[in-house]
Amino acid sequence: MKRNILYILCGIFLLIGCQQKEVLSGAGYMSVSGIEVQSQTVAEVASRSTDDIIWTVELWKGGEMLRTLSTEEMQNKIELDAADDYMLKVYSPNYGVEKGWTNDEKGEPVYYTEVPFVVKQGETTGLKVQVPTITFAVSLNLSEVIGDWLQEYDFTVTAGDRTVALDNGDIAYFPYSEGVSFSYQLTLTNSDSETNTLNGDWGKDEGEVINTNTIYTVVYNWDTHSLSLKE
Repeated sequence: MKRNILYILCGIFLLIGCQQKEVLSGAGYMSVSGIEVQSQTVAEVASRSTDDIIWTVELWKGGEMLRTLSTEEMQNKIELDAADDYMLKVYSPNYGVEKGWTNDEKGEPVYYTEVPFVVKQGETTGLKVQVPTITFAVSLNLSEVIGDWLQEYDFTVTAGDRTVALDNGDIAYFPYSEGVSFSYQLTLTNSDSETNTLNGDWGKDEGEVINTNTIYTVVYNWDTHSLSLKE
């Protein structure tokens, strides 16, 4: 009896293994129903239109790039060998330029994502890709300042080796890396020619995390004459 049960179990496992091999052999299809920008936290980016981004879409298998997919090709189903180690790499035309931004450049959103997927025999794998930014951003908000009290100001934000000067409402973009932090400084001169310098930072203390796809807004609080950070 025990031997019969063992034979039955072995047969079941063999059948399952054969079925899995069949599913991942032969040919199947992949289709891309759309590629869209993943919205940024706090505010949409106004510095460029995301509707006209010409995406680069690379098709990879097992760590090897097979080819770049054209817009026309993605309008139809794409036949592929059945396998479980496919990946799409999707990025904007400016991908990579963030590594060379200077102090005089405010930067811009840079988009990149990787989407692993499986193709099964005789089936169509549908993909709808949302592409986040691989950057984070810092902006300045002086909207609470009343009347002619503020005569002059200088605001800078520093992340890594790069320091960018911003005016009210401006946005500076920085490439994200593990453990990144940023600091900022606002120097104000009021109508009595009095000068005050305020400083702050984010990402240095425990619990302070910088996220990609996020705009951090430095706000001047009129009531307390201090700075706060909103994300």
